[in-house]
Amino acid sequence: MLGKKQRSTNKKNYVLAEAEVQAPIGGVAVPLLILLVIISCIAVVQSSHKSRKLFGQLQDLRRDAMLLEEDWGRLLLEQSTWASPDRVQDMAVQKLKMQAPKAREVKMVGGYGKAG
Repeated sequence: MLGKKQRSTNKKNYVLAEAEVQAPIGGVAVPLLILLVIISCIAVVQSSHKSRKLFGQLQDLRRDAMLLEEDWGRLLLEQSTWASPDRVQDMAVQKLKMQAPKAREVKMVGGYGKAG
């Protein structure tokens, strides 16, 4: 009976020896894959952090753009107020003592082109 036991253990050793030959490939591939998964996870975290940071900056820039557009609208309104024809005429008459010329004071000057 001892002979049969030794034969079966020899078969087990042979099967174990065969498995040990394949272990170095699996032994290298599994840690390498784990390392690649960890690197990928770190890259995802960094990418999402950068994305959130850039989105915050985008929101700040949009808010600044809206404020600038409001200022631009106010400045256009102010410009139209200061440059209204009635105001310009009043300032010309009151401050500069300007007046429109009379018809007999107007002289036509000949120029270049079809009108001359």
